[in-house]
Amino acid sequence: MKATKTIQSGLVNITKTKKDILNQEYDNLQKYLQDGEDVELYSANKQQAERYYNKIKEDREYPISIRKDLIDVQECETDVCDYYVNIPVKGRYGGVNVPVNTHDEIPDDAEICESKLYREDGRFYLNITVKFDVEPVEEYDGVLGIDLGLRNPVVGVALSVAEPSQEIFFKGNNIKQIQTRYSYLRRQTKNGKKWKDREHNKVRDKLHKLTTEIANYAEENNLIVVVGELTGIQKQDKGREMNRKLHRFPHHAIRKMLEYKCKDRGIEYREVSEAYTSQRCCKCGKKGVRKKGLFKCGGSEMNSDVNGAWNISKRALGKPEIRSMLGAGAPVTVPKTP
Repeated sequence: MKATKTIQSGLVNITKTKKDILNQEYDNLQKYLQDGEDVELYSANKQQAERYYNKIKEDREYPISIRKDLIDVQECETDVCDYYVNIPVKGRYGGVNVPVNTHDEIPDDAEICESKLYREDGRFYLNITVKFDVEPVEEYDGVLGIDLGLRNPVVGVALSVAEPSQEIFFKGNNIKQIQTRYSYLRRQTKNGKKWKDREHNKVRDKLHKLTTEIANYAEENNLIVVVGELTGIQKQDKGREMNRKLHRFPHHAIRKMLEYKCKDRGIEYREVSEAYTSQRCCKCGKKGVRKKGLFKCGGSEMNSDVNGAWNISKRALGKPEIRSMLGAGAPVTVPKTP
């Protein structure tokens, strides 16, 4: 099975001459996109820009999209950096060779695909996209049901064949804190775009760490990852304050990141309907009462997001196509959820 992964990297220890060349190429791309100026720009970089960037926003900078046949990545044999990457630019025959440090190691058999060079706060970063072979897991020990809430942004319940069921709280609260802080800064200053960009980058960094933690847990425990399908959540009307939180929280980004990180590891990722999973009791199936993060039913109470994650896990186990992937000893019948 082929998996695609984007490996984040930063350019390090580049000379002033090389940085000036990259800045010129980058600035000329912005001029070409914003004003249509006839500027000095590497022809393939110009073609890629015309191919991908149809609608241009005035207050945004766009990365240089590097064709896969023009980018060259070589492993570094010293402590200077992780890899050397050759980037094609106008005015420098053969491009510029720059050292980069990566967040993850590039697999030896990986195919380097189209990658993007972008600039932030005066520094250059390169997102290297790679394709590589992974062995899909054929038999699992259970499922990891994920509930995407607001009070506890990501809560999981692992229903395992061999081990007792576990409740797992993945740390996502700091995402809300980042959004709240930068929302305040945008209101207090004139330069709203500056804070918006910083918020976006910080949230995305947290999402990468969060989804990596979930995917690693599933891989270590041999679990299928199942997430509640949030169809129409952005259109729901739950009052002004709740609507604001729902619309701002990056549910879609979490799901997409988690999906490709599971694929990178050969792990099955599925989505099931989340209908009624937050309203019904995971033990008896009756409608309960939710208040201040708690779910109450029949004199007992539990965390409402945990209750939702339980129901998602059980709903997944109720699907024959998921149950068929579990190893010997997997439950054949499970408590029903509506």
